[in-house]
Amino acid sequence: MKMMGVVSAWCVLWGLCSFSLAADELVVDVFERDTYGSWQVTGTACGPGPAGGALPGQMAVAGFQGERLVNTFHEGDQSVGTATSAAFVIDRPVLAFRIGGGADPDRLAFQLLIDGQVVRTATGHESEELVQASWDVHDERGKTAQLRIVDNATGGWGHLLVDDIRQVDQAPPRFDIDQKVQAYVRSPDAFREPLRPQVHFTPPINWMNDPNGLVYVDGEYHLFYQYNPLGNSWGHMSWGHAVSPDLMHWEHLPLAIPETESEMAFSGCCVFDEANTSGLGTQDSPPMVAIYTGHGPGRQVQNVAYSLDRGRTWQASDKNPVLDVGLADFRDPKVFWHAPTERWVMVVSRAVERVLVFYGSENLTDWTELSRFGPAGSLNKPNWECPDLFELAMLADDGTPLPGETRWVLEVDVGGGAIAGGSGSEYFVGHFDGERFRAEQAARWVDYGRDFYAPVSWDNIPEDDGRRIWIGWMNNWETSLVPTSPWRGAMSVPRTLALKRVAFNSEEPAVITLVQQPVRELSTLRGDARSLTTVSGWPPTALTEPGELEDMPCELEVTIEPADARSAGLRIRTGEDEYTEIGYDRFDAAVYVDRTKSGNVGFHPAFAGRHRAPARVVGGVVKLRVVVDRSSVEVFVNDGEAVITDRIFPSNHQPTLEAFTGSAKATVKATVRELKSVYR
Repeated sequence: MKMMGVVSAWCVLWGLCSFSLAADELVVDVFERDTYGSWQVTGTACGPGPAGGALPGQMAVAGFQGERLVNTFHEGDQSVGTATSAAFVIDRPVLAFRIGGGADPDRLAFQLLIDGQVVRTATGHESEELVQASWDVHDERGKTAQLRIVDNATGGWGHLLVDDIRQVDQAPPRFDIDQKVQAYVRSPDAFREPLRPQVHFTPPINWMNDPNGLVYVDGEYHLFYQYNPLGNSWGHMSWGHAVSPDLMHWEHLPLAIPETESEMAFSGCCVFDEANTSGLGTQDSPPMVAIYTGHGPGRQVQNVAYSLDRGRTWQASDKNPVLDVGLADFRDPKVFWHAPTERWVMVVSRAVERVLVFYGSENLTDWTELSRFGPAGSLNKPNWECPDLFELAMLADDGTPLPGETRWVLEVDVGGGAIAGGSGSEYFVGHFDGERFRAEQAARWVDYGRDFYAPVSWDNIPEDDGRRIWIGWMNNWETSLVPTSPWRGAMSVPRTLALKRVAFNSEEPAVITLVQQPVRELSTLRGDARSLTTVSGWPPTALTEPGELEDMPCELEVTIEPADARSAGLRIRTGEDEYTEIGYDRFDAAVYVDRTKSGNVGFHPAFAGRHRAPARVVGGVVKLRVVVDRSSVEVFVNDGEAVITDRIFPSNHQPTLEAFTGSAKATVKATVRELKSVYR
């Protein structure tokens, strides 16, 4: 807790000094004054005194205590300088402080000096959110020390943020997110925000992106995810955690794998090591093992953490990193057990090279390279990341499995240049022999909307279930700062996967196509079905009255007979001068989602748009299954042969549903079912 008033007065009077705050705590400095007091300052980076937050030209600064902090962004990143404290005696075993700013230990450093020698050092994490940090100084007790803030960096992120320096008996927790989450959950408006999805997973508060570590153990689906414990934008990547018995209702659990002082916890996977091949558990208590990317300045490595209590607490392996090839962009491992070769297989991305590397291991610690795949697919895109690899059954035209016929699917994500613009996902279909993947056909897009990224599939789903299920981050890196608060980020509806040969037109041969459908558990949220009026002609005709659907999610089963019409379809979430249009365009032979008038589209210039997916007319009709939530729409075309996932941010919360056609011969038939909120 930051001292105010009396503390500030004492600091101004005596300069820097350690004095008693509580029985177990000594304040070194809290910077709640206009000047640096007895600190010796050189250069211009630190300015004339502690800053009141962000400085001109700087992004918002958060996470400091009280009203002031040391901010070396004075005159911008190009300024340099130092600040050195007066001497003080180390009288507690831990020196705690808050730190942020750039991550450059050679040029940006907060240092502890004894006899003029640097004995401890810390740097930022390329974030304007200060995070709690500390040094173990028990072996330095009784010695006279100084602190020094160094800014010799002149490029981007060339500044440091420091605040709230204290001597304490125990290291304070790096994050206090669990208490903040509990406070939110207990609030009367929890999960009731107008744009909060009601059937899609969202974190209670703060930023979320990629799903991680999906695994099924002892009746629970585990969902880990990239999470910022400190704020509502990307940063301080850690693993959030939730569990569910049914993929619909989620219990939020404490932070699983937090960022450390030297590494963020980037994306990865989790397996259930039932035979204890890793030796991290016992035969009676097999471990859950997470394999994830540790991200530090200029280096990405693969780490292991394990849990012996159903994922509730996690311990880092003392052998970390288990895989380090010396690269800055080497990330996002996906690991699975390959029974025919009796070993674990990892696929991981050399991101900027657009190359996936396959490794094998018998113990999840010692990894041997097996092969490589790529570059391939959508070349000239900025990176590959978040790969997944799994075997799927082939389906006949009627949707039944073809006995004994399977293929392997290799999925990978691109950070830009996807089919609808911005980030997206592509997949290859082929064969995997336990060592090498060979593609059978060209890459195809996973989703034709703008908001489906980094999908990953659950491991260890029981054989008697037999499904391959995945989930994706419902966002786009280009437009990721969507207008939601106090959370930002949502997951798609979990989807079951299969493969089917599809000829999208008569001029091209059939291709093996990934088929995606919402999991059957979604049907448990359904209310009564209502058949809506068949519509022919123009202008759009209202199928419901304002408020009839309230502001709740719904599921639509739609049959479009386009006949000779240019287009036909539905307008959902319709309000005054706003709607999202979903239709079939005969000229393009495509289903589309048009969100140009869907509500708030002005927060980013690339957000508004019309996104198309290839669609065939079968027996004169196009079938759609549409899952609509408060701020999203997922359109599954012809039993999932193509999917469009888009976020929308309507301002009207008494929406109506409309239908339209461009010809009197065309028809649109729809059945609507309200979906119950998973929160109420």
